[in-house]
Amino acid sequence: MKANSGFTLLEMLLAVVVIAVVGITISTAIGGVANQTFSLERRTVAHWVGQNQLHRLRISLRNEAQVLPEGRDSTRLFMGGRDWEVRTAISATDSPVMRRVEVDVYEFLDGERKGPFDHSVAFVGRN
Repeated sequence: MKANSGFTLLEMLLAVVVIAVVGITISTAIGGVANQTFSLERRTVAHWVGQNQLHRLRISLRNEAQVLPEGRDSTRLFMGGRDWEVRTAISATDSPVMRRVEVDVYEFLDGERKGPFDHSVAFVGRN
């Protein structure tokens, strides 16, 4: 009798199962990395939007000899391929020439406001 060389059906099925498990594990890991990358990119752009708002407030005071007026404001803008809403709250401090500015950044997605994805606090004073 000749000895048969090759794999049995059971060995082939086991190899297919191992390859399938490894493939599913790799695809799940890649999906998780993609979600983390998207979330990080969204938070980064939201932070840039918030910082831009703070810089706009500082620039607006450059040529004026007054402090920021207290109150709340909401602005919608487009940056980084997304629609954003920036909510700004300006409040008084113990110093008469200094204001506390809080900026929250939300994303508008499919007509809904999501977030906030960034929250910044700054103190802005008269030059």
